Amino acid sequence: MEKGTVNIRRMARSDIDGVLALERKIGKGQSRITYRDMRTTTDPEGPLDLSFVSETEGQVIGFILARLAYVGIPFTEVCFIHGIVVDPDYQRSGIGNRLINSLVEHCYAEGINMLRALVPEHDDELRRFVQQLGFRPSNIINYDKSFNS
Repeated sequence: MEKGTVNIRRMARSDIDGVLALERKIGKGQSRITYRDMRTTTDPEGPLDLSFVSETEGQVIGFILARLAYVGIPFTEVCFIHGIVVDPDYQRSGIGNRLINSLVEHCYAEGINMLRALVPEHDDELRRFVQQLGFRPSNIINYDKSFNS
């Protein structure tokens, strides 16, 4: 597949349909997220949103969902990376690196000194990817409570 110029930019509300389409493609059509969910919970362009998209020829081919949160006592500003997705047709071409680097540069410019990537425990590929970018395991342990039977 011939690939055009890839642009990385902040996510906009108008990107939601493209982000959801890519999420469905990666998930083989399985998705429980709706446009409304994405609009209200992620709030692209909102004050706490730090998400970016990669696009070529007007099509979203990758995204990083990131959000500012204040955690701990005393409060610390942390950019949480909730997920990073690159279209399989464009993987291994540096787009994931460019998305992360764009986020890092933006956080640095905004004075946000901590980024935290949420990585599933057994996702070795994603773990290696973020470690290659300088992320290290933190001293925070997540505890989940599920309401599913």
